[in-house]
Amino acid sequence: MARKPSDIRVTRTLVIGSGGQGGRLAEEQRILQLHFPGFHLTATPREDSWAVAWGMLSTFTGEYYGIGISLPEGYPHSLPQVWPYDWKPVTNPHMYSDGTLCVMKPGQWSSFFSVAAVVAKAAIWLNKYEIWVERQEWPGPQQPH
Repeated sequence: MARKPSDIRVTRTLVIGSGGQGGRLAEEQRILQLHFPGFHLTATPREDSWAVAWGMLSTFTGEYYGIGISLPEGYPHSLPQVWPYDWKPVTNPHMYSDGTLCVMKPGQWSSFFSVAAVVAKAAIWLNKYEIWVERQEWPGPQQPH
């Protein structure tokens, strides 16, 4: 069966399984440190989010970008928001009006995905973003927003 552009494939080590020791936050932190040791995840007392992750990602050109990820109160059943941390992206077709980055559509999100899976999607987004800045062309299949 052919894959559609809307299909998301995530490696098994980036998903949350049942029976993690110490609850969801501890399991999220464990998976995040396994794949992205430069990222941090902390619970927040904010009304609109359950936790926040942040760190730096590099692209194929060697540029570094700060990324923040807000896990909403409905997490893991709600898609996290990804935002640029300490930099302002050039307007592009995969940004929302509030400045957050569209790394995946809400219908593609699964409660089994971890915040590390979102970081991986943000890394792909950043590499495509650099091509957009250079060529004004977003590489790969796209979905309407």
